[in-house]
This record gives sequence, structure tokens and C-alpha cells, in this order.
Amino acid sequence: DVCGTWGELLCISTLAYLGPRRGAVAKLRWRDVDLERGRIRFKEKGGKTIYKPIPDEFAQLLRAAVATGEVETGPTDYVVPMQRKQKHTRDRDDRVISRLVKKLGARAGVEVTPHSLRAAFAVQFLETHPGELEALQRLMGHSKIETTQIYLRRLDTERQMETVKDLTWGNRFGATAVEAPSGFEPLYEALQASA
Repeated sequence: DVCGTWGELLCISTLAYLGPRRGAVAKLRWRDVDLERGRIRFKEKGGKTIYKPIPDEFAQLLRAAVATGEVETGPTDYVVPMQRKQKHTRDRDDRVISRLVKKLGARAGVEVTPHSLRAAFAVQFLETHPGELEALQRLMGHSKIETTQIYLRRLDTERQMETVKDLTWGNRFGATAVEAPSGFEPLYEALQASA
């Protein structure tokens, strides 16, 4: 909702739908996007090339961006467009992605980084594809499965923390009702009504 340009939307959605590192997004050019075959080529950490399938929703977004004509989509143009003209011919600094993500997060009133979107992608993948840790390892570009397991532990921790939602002090020690302290009656009534 806070994205005001196609470039902003393409930045956030590339990170959220595919979970690449910020450096891979910074280097991503339209020649790396194959909408016909439904895959994207990322140049990841350590010079690794990773091909990732394009989720259908993200493919629709990419096609819409191309159709508007507002985004330059030549083979050497960046998928996340430059905000100003580049002065050199080498790949751009990947911090441009971090700055853009933080700017959008500030607009939305949340703290966010490219890596937090990468982590969100990993947890979402594991929630929708339980047991597919090796597939996630390949998607994330991790050389060791132990690195990928960090996201599995994060998911398990989230699930374990959800059990606090059932916590109640209402019938502690056989009491059927708990009296609200003086001045807290409206809050207590609201809590009782929602229980």
C-alpha cells in the first residue's frame, strides 16, 4: 500500500516472493527474467547463479509493470529501476535496495530490512510447504542445510509462542470470577466480553 512507484513495488515484491539477498536484487536485470518459462536468474553470494521459479502472483505483477510502459524493460535495465542516472558502468551498490526498503518501511510505520523480507519468505515457504527444507535450501542459495534450519527454528518458535493466546487467570484457584481493581472496570469488562 505504501509503494508509490513501480520500482518500489518491484523491489518489495521481488524480495517477498522470492527471498533473494539484497545484492542479487540490486544486480537483477530484465534479461534475467524469463516470463515465458516462469523463472528468474539471480547472481547470488559467492558468484552463484540461482534460477528460481516465478510465483503466479508475482508473474502477474511483472507483466503489469511491463504493460504500463512506465518501467524501462530493456535487457540491461534493472528490474528495480534506478532512482537517478548511474555515473559508472559497473553493477550498482546493493545498499540502494536497503535504503529503498527502509524508506518504504518508514512510510508504513514498521522496521524492515531486505533480510527481514528474506526471512519472512523462508518462514512463509516452510508454513506452506512443510518438510521441504532442502527445496528451501536451494531457493535461499545456502551451501549448508544448517543455515537453512535457522528458519525452521524461527517457525517452530513462532508456533510455540502462539500457545500463550490460551493463557487465562480467570479460573485460578477455583474462582469463577475475578474482580477488577478500582478504576479498571471498563477495561476488565471489555476483556471479559472478548473472552
